[in-house]
Amino acid sequence: MRIKVFVLFLILFFNVNLKSQTTMSGLDKGLAIGNILVQGYLALKGNGTKAVDPNAKTVDSFCFKNKMDEKITIKLNGKIEDEEVKKEFVIQKDEKECTYNLPKGIYTYEVLLSSKDTYQKGEYKVSEEALMTINR
Repeated sequence: MRIKVFVLFLILFFNVNLKSQTTMSGLDKGLAIGNILVQGYLALKGNGTKAVDPNAKTVDSFCFKNKMDEKITIKLNGKIEDEEVKKEFVIQKDEKECTYNLPKGIYTYEVLLSSKDTYQKGEYKVSEEALMTINR
């Protein structure tokens, strides 16, 4: 697949380059070539999304981002298929922590400040990869 895209990229590059010798100024040529390079790169890179398996029992990653003015502790608890899942994260200011291959299900979470006071509590249904941001 990448070879086909690369060959298409070369054909387009030379086609624009040959046409541009008679009808385009130097700036227009540069913009056209730059556009082709960017489009070729994006085609090779792909759209950046992975196919999600709807039948998977776990999510690849579940992350928390700390946007608070201090470090926080997050306690994550769930009971999935008669198995208790407990995770605890200590996240510094402006940092992110993740857990991987987390079983899908409903989890309760508690966000604790460095003073051990509860900042936030709630439930979250984990069904796909996600980033939960804790804001001030």
